[in-house]
Amino acid sequence: MEKEKRVRDIMNPIEEYNTVNADAHLCDALSILKQNHEKVKSCSVGHFHKTVFVTDKSKNIIGKVSMYDLIRGLVPETAKKPALRAYRAILSSRMEEVADEVGEIQERFKWLDSTFVGLVKEQVDKKISDIMGHVQPILKEDDTINWAVYTMFRAHVREPLVVRDGKVVGVVNMMCILNQLLEVVGPECKVHWK
Repeated sequence: MEKEKRVRDIMNPIEEYNTVNADAHLCDALSILKQNHEKVKSCSVGHFHKTVFVTDKSKNIIGKVSMYDLIRGLVPETAKKPALRAYRAILSSRMEEVADEVGEIQERFKWLDSTFVGLVKEQVDKKISDIMGHVQPILKEDDTINWAVYTMFRAHVREPLVVRDGKVVGVVNMMCILNQLLEVVGPECKVHWK
């Protein structure tokens, strides 16, 4: 009987990933992701990922920047504020209060009427710490693959970090799981990974 694989057997080592400091700017992460994309397109030898991990001054991982985070980073901060007052104002019968709230909402979302070029130029100087997604180590290297799949589903995390003795040692992503799926049923389904 074959020994059951664990997270340590399928994870990508953390050393394969690029990092960027939290004080860097959006352009720095964009440059790294573009370089990785070009390497993938040219079929270069090596490991290239679509995520860049964000580090603090002590080189501890404190966040991540993926393509999604970069695009989400283009949304101005004013548009991200919840509109709770707007909801209360709609329920209110006071017309002036509603008019003020509508004006505030229009101001917050006026960026939607600008051009994409204008939007990018306004937001490109954001710091990585302003756009990064947060991460937390949520898998141990001796966890089962089933637990990794469940954790990804339950926590809505596409790339959970893997820890050993409190130190990040790897990442499990969708490709890690797909590779295992192909290994198990690929021959049966006549699907082969080249």
